[in-house]
Amino acid sequence: MRRRVLAALALSLSVAGARTASAQTELAKLDTLGTPFTFPAFLDVILANHPVATQARLVADQARSDLRTAWGVFDPTITASWDQKTFGGTQYYNYFDAELKIPLPIGADVTVAFDRTMGRYFNPDRRTASNGTVDVGISIPLGQRIITDERRNALQLARAARDAGEADRTGIVNKLLFSAAKDYGAWYESWRRRVIAQGGEALAEFRLQAVRRRVSNGESAPIDTIEALLELQRRQVTRFETEASFYVASLDVTSYLWDDAGRPVPLPGDATPVLVGLESVGIDSTRLEALLDLATRRNPDLLKVQARIKQAEAQRLFNTQALLPLAEAKLAGLGNSDREQSFFDGERLDNNYKAGLSIKSPLLFLKETGRFASSGQRLEFQRLERDRLRREVEFDARAAIFDLFNLERLRQRQVENVRNASLLRDAEQVRYENGESTLLILNLRERLVLDEAVKLAAVEAKVAGARAGLTVATGDRTLLLKQN
Repeated sequence: MRRRVLAALALSLSVAGARTASAQTELAKLDTLGTPFTFPAFLDVILANHPVATQARLVADQARSDLRTAWGVFDPTITASWDQKTFGGTQYYNYFDAELKIPLPIGADVTVAFDRTMGRYFNPDRRTASNGTVDVGISIPLGQRIITDERRNALQLARAARDAGEADRTGIVNKLLFSAAKDYGAWYESWRRRVIAQGGEALAEFRLQAVRRRVSNGESAPIDTIEALLELQRRQVTRFETEASFYVASLDVTSYLWDDAGRPVPLPGDATPVLVGLESVGIDSTRLEALLDLATRRNPDLLKVQARIKQAEAQRLFNTQALLPLAEAKLAGLGNSDREQSFFDGERLDNNYKAGLSIKSPLLFLKETGRFASSGQRLEFQRLERDRLRREVEFDARAAIFDLFNLERLRQRQVENVRNASLLRDAEQVRYENGESTLLILNLRERLVLDEAVKLAAVEAKVAGARAGLTVATGDRTLLLKQN
């Protein structure tokens, strides 16, 4: 590999005064080995197998399970009981009761019941026909619980908790991806720094050999050998530092890698980061407003606050109707199980029915008014929290959008800086070959090329973090997972 690098560099420098398109292109020739590990592929592995992503899915699944539990209060129920007593050969009583109860979403309950009483001694009010009595009835709340009740309130709370669970899942995953994106960007930057350092060292070594030949031919002063050797040693130190940084950054990236069996896996030794998927997001004035609107509608933290507001509103409505007296009316038609006449015949129901009315009410409503005031305060608190958080989210989105916009400007300018530094370096090379410059000045020009290339790599790496920041602010993962 070292021979290939020196051969490529010798070819690029063999013609004095040769111009290059940019130092970035020249140094990129060193980064041709290894297997590219793209940013989208990295994120796909995280979403599929990382424990935090799995935990986030479990959070949402648990909320959906809790909602299913809340729906259980509307599950029709059937009950049956049998009770008899026989003493001294005499059957005192034989009771059999069965009932089907169907809760309705409006707070009422429909019941279908069958009762049969047999025996010599039983309560007169439990007398039935010999084949039993069927009754079909309904119970309706008239005061408290007519607007909402414990069942409907629990369902509303569970629905809001489900929405909060979905938002929580999105928020957890987005923050995981934000951390992963920043670490991938750091990995890419450390990789580019190492490549640039390797290229700088190879160039310095190549120049040291060239200087030694010039000194032996009497074309340069012997002191130039010391200058060239010192430059080589400086760049070797830089390479050692970049290799250490790259090793640490590789460990950080490795920490995100898990297989589908939940076991951590190592980063392949030949894996290399690439710019694919790290391109900047183009944002114009129209796009800006759309992203800000998206941030206020889909930000996970805002969605969780909205869910808490829904819960507070449901609880306040429940506590509001608690200020009414508790009243309930029950009405059921009765009929023999073997009767041929229609059960719902009006004339028959006039003489065969059960009806009831119950009313219960506190006198001072102390507990109810306290709960009403407390629920109102919780609701107001959550609304204020929503307004505060909405403003913070908008600021975060604006900052992330500006960061992306500014990074694109920096990248374009830095590309020009690398190109211009390369032109100066090449011109200085011509002057040095013609005896019009010194090795020190040539080295300074080359250092400038390397420094500008490092700055370009840093700007390119920051795009990953900026896109992740915009993803967290807006809640839109597509801004991170695919090019826009």
